[in-house]
Amino acid sequence: MVRRNAQANRDNRGRDREESRKRLIEAVGTLLAKKGFQAVGVNAVAREAGLDKVLIYRYFDGLPGLLSAFAAECDFWPSTTELAGGDVEAFRALPVVERIAVGVQNYMRALRRRPLTLEILAWMFLEPSEATRELDAFRERAGKGLLELADVAAMDASVDVAALMAVIGAAANHLCTRAGKIRRFAGMDLSSDEDWRRLETMMADIVKAVLAPAGGPAT
Repeated sequence: MVRRNAQANRDNRGRDREESRKRLIEAVGTLLAKKGFQAVGVNAVAREAGLDKVLIYRYFDGLPGLLSAFAAECDFWPSTTELAGGDVEAFRALPVVERIAVGVQNYMRALRRRPLTLEILAWMFLEPSEATRELDAFRERAGKGLLELADVAAMDASVDVAALMAVIGAAANHLCTRAGKIRRFAGMDLSSDEDWRRLETMMADIVKAVLAPAGGPAT
């Protein structure tokens, strides 16, 4: 009986811990969406979650760890599987330039499916802070994951792939973020799926035009 009670107490503590972690992580997303990065601090998150702020240090070692957990556990950024279109093995079978082109298109589609992420990106541009730096670092790591998935190391080093992806990524981030605020850009209707298909096609065409000489035929 004593052993059963001890086990029950451990199970209850484990459930309480997971519930508290979940509430704190969700509180971060709520504050980011409602008030932006300047509102995200230890006290504000704890208040939003209805918990003692000491739990942020106990479970996450502080605010940076909590933000990393938010990014990792709340579908903040497109996963490797998403960037591969749902089938990593089929993606890896594509020629390297095609992998990058398809990955860019999948990235744009994945961002458009994440309104909270787009809100956060908009705040990132406006209000640099500890919170923005932590989430931006997560974004950078995810971007490197796409390059690793595409195996760009196998390409001719004469083309600066990192610089190309920086330009493409900046364009994609701007267009996707802008779409939630302003409907039109350079004659394109950012609320139109047809115009988004045109943008995705052009992004892929740019990638292929620049990288095909270094990576061989795109198809």
